[in-house]
Amino acid sequence: MNARAEKLYAEGNAMYDQGKYADAEAKYQAAWDLSQSFDVAGNLGNTEVLIGQHRDAAEHLTYALKTFPLGGGAAKRKFLQDRLTEARQQIGTLQIVVNLNGAEVRIDGKRVGESPLPEEMFVSPGEKLIEVRRGALTATKSILVAKGSTQKVAVTLESGPKKEILIAGGAVAGAGLVSGIVFAILSSGKGSDAEAAPMGSPDRADLRDSQTTLGNVSFWSFVGGGLALAGTTAYWLIAASEPTPTASKPPVRGLRATPIVTGQGGGLMLGGSF
Repeated sequence: MNARAEKLYAEGNAMYDQGKYADAEAKYQAAWDLSQSFDVAGNLGNTEVLIGQHRDAAEHLTYALKTFPLGGGAAKRKFLQDRLTEARQQIGTLQIVVNLNGAEVRIDGKRVGESPLPEEMFVSPGEKLIEVRRGALTATKSILVAKGSTQKVAVTLESGPKKEILIAGGAVAGAGLVSGIVFAILSSGKGSDAEAAPMGSPDRADLRDSQTTLGNVSFWSFVGGGLALAGTTAYWLIAASEPTPTASKPPVRGLRATPIVTGQGGGLMLGGSF
């Protein structure tokens, strides 16, 4: 711990002894920003519990317990564990699993890191929007977090071309090309009929008009089918260049039941996508 952090830490201890917990928290936080150590994390987390900042407290107390020194003493460890238990009863714990590494993860618009994330993330209770992005791939999931709950949230980033789009694009392209051929044949037939009709007759003029109309329809059918084919091919090439998910699982559609474990018991949270 550097000299400035030590001074802030000592000032925080003095404020704490006077019962000025908010002032003590500010000193500890300033010391933590300069030097992230076990003792600062423990005192900061303990004070945050006292002033109701339970989510931050859980993070700092977890750090303190992970870096707890061998000679720290059983009583001090138990005190920190009890404080952590108290903090966790007021917040939710999430385990967010993404099928692709290196994806940015946001909770309610705030960046919390990249996948793979730490085993546990602490959040305040309420409805939470989880957003995951990697390149052009994005996924969102809304969940409800209860006090004292622990949830595992799996988010799947789908890569590769979607069969539905390929099938629809191919169908449009095929229909356009087939229509172009059919109308081209009909146009050719009208042209042959016109050649056989007497020169200058109304029938010959009508047949020529029909030939022209069918020829235009054939032309634009070929154009539309060609554009649909080009667009589908471009989509396939772009989508196929995206990274393949590791251990990906197809998204589950329909009703889902998510187990929630709290300090008062357990239950199920129902949700779904259709």
